[in-house]
Amino acid sequence: MATSFTNFVVLLAFATFSSNVVFGSLLVKYHVHISNDFSNGNQLTIHCKSRDDDLGWHVLQVSEEWSWTFRENIYGTTLFWCDLIGENHSASVKVFYMYDTEFLKMCNYKECFWSVRDDGIYLKNDWTASWSLWYDWEH
Repeated sequence: MATSFTNFVVLLAFATFSSNVVFGSLLVKYHVHISNDFSNGNQLTIHCKSRDDDLGWHVLQVSEEWSWTFRENIYGTTLFWCDLIGENHSASVKVFYMYDTEFLKMCNYKECFWSVRDDGIYLKNDWTASWSLWYDWEH
């Protein structure tokens, strides 16, 4: 009798832990911010999407920011990418991906700040408040 009660308690504890790990992360809201930090006054055109969501086209003037909020998918594979187009630049880049711990750490596991500049696309390290060149321009 004591053994079956102990097994029940262990099973209950495991089920509670598992559901918190899986479903707890589904409750977290993630944020992505993209800012136009071109120095020459050029517009930045952005088109972002995931496998499930197309966020549409957005045009930013210098110093403007666009952002969105979302939750992780149930599989833990959430990925957003954006086409970024400036006057003399373009690139297609991943701006949020759950499967890279280094990336998530830079975003403090919840909020990613991107700065689009003349020399490339920068990601803010939320721990140190410094910016790192993350992507070069493709064209």
